[in-house]
Amino acid sequence: MTARIIPTDGMMITQDTQFAPGVYHLPSGVQIAADNITLDGTDTLIISNSQTGTGLHAHGRRQVTVRGLAVTGFYHGLRFDDCEGITLENITVRGTQEIQDIETFLYLWHPIEKTYGGGILLHNVKNSSVRDCDLQHQMNGLLLYGCSGLTVENNNASFNSSWGIYLSASNDNLIQNNRLDFCNRVFRRPEDGSIRVEADAAGIVLVMSSSRNRFLRNSCLCGGDGIFVAGYYYPGGITPCNDNLFEDNDCRLSSNNAIESTFSRGNIFRRNDCSRSNYGLWLGYSWDNVLEENQVEFNRWVGIAIEHGHHFVLRNNTIRLNGEGVRLWTRGAVGDAVLRDWQGYEVAHHITLENNLFETNRIGFAGYTSDNMPDFECHQFHLRGNTFKDNRIGARFRRVQECSVDDNIFTGNVEAALQLQDNPGVSVSTNQIS
Repeated sequence: MTARIIPTDGMMITQDTQFAPGVYHLPSGVQIAADNITLDGTDTLIISNSQTGTGLHAHGRRQVTVRGLAVTGFYHGLRFDDCEGITLENITVRGTQEIQDIETFLYLWHPIEKTYGGGILLHNVKNSSVRDCDLQHQMNGLLLYGCSGLTVENNNASFNSSWGIYLSASNDNLIQNNRLDFCNRVFRRPEDGSIRVEADAAGIVLVMSSSRNRFLRNSCLCGGDGIFVAGYYYPGGITPCNDNLFEDNDCRLSSNNAIESTFSRGNIFRRNDCSRSNYGLWLGYSWDNVLEENQVEFNRWVGIAIEHGHHFVLRNNTIRLNGEGVRLWTRGAVGDAVLRDWQGYEVAHHITLENNLFETNRIGFAGYTSDNMPDFECHQFHLRGNTFKDNRIGARFRRVQECSVDDNIFTGNVEAALQLQDNPGVSVSTNQIS
């Protein structure tokens, strides 16, 4: 490593560099201008007072390491475009551009040219890592556009007013052991002036066909949503986020949904804690998903809600003390032309629930078709090997066809173990009821 260098405004870094400790006002930031170099910014703070531009930028670079640097007061703290083999370690970013009002509902699908401000922006970056960075107390922590092969671990992007980690068209990344708590936003609804904590803020967001990512052991407490997978592109388009793994994430205490995942296929949700929220998991318009061994407790309305979904498996989940434990349903005709033309969503169908515990819910399981769907009925809901204990109603079916309830245990349910309304097509066999 060369001798410690005092950074200058607009500096081009072309060799291994160690900044001299200190605070430096550099409104034009600095730029990485060569490959195969390391920048050590330990005890160095780069500042601006305009919330514009970028503190440190690189374009088209390979095998660059940046560690220890602190940046504040830019639009983005660090930005890397079209890079590969980048390592970012122990970076601290504060004070990036942030929308201050409470009248803004977040737009999830901004292109890179219109992206919100945030700590670190990676655009078309491959085979790189972001570790041990502090990206708290701003609008966004880490923004990933078109990235692949990243390892993002042990970062703290909590207390942001939009998103902790955001992925747009980003695939095959590993996101693990990050703290993404209290990513939430106060929003005043224009129609009635009511103020709520919502606006699509979340600890983790996936949009625009972000697929085959792994999300392991992240903390997403107290978000608007803990995790939000948005496979629908407003104002019209389906861009599914498929084949992602969500395992051992803590998404409790979300003001809306602990996990929301819509219009997406092949996602696996395993051993997540989706408790003490408005809804535990909201999984509308999705298909071929697996939910197993999740903790789903104390949710205000529903533990697991699947509207217009099909070909799901729910197994070995603990579903306790919710308004409703699981709700599978179709509410009625969909107005948006894109959704109307989207095949497979006339009703919810082909969903299997096996070996789950439904305990002390108002209704353990509810499967039904809305009266607004006169020509179609939900079908092929199969309940087997589940335990329904101490619910007010164990399981309720209404206006469904070709459903089955086999080999379940119903015990201590207060009002009814099983309710069948409007002559549904439900076969019932070899259940234990006490």
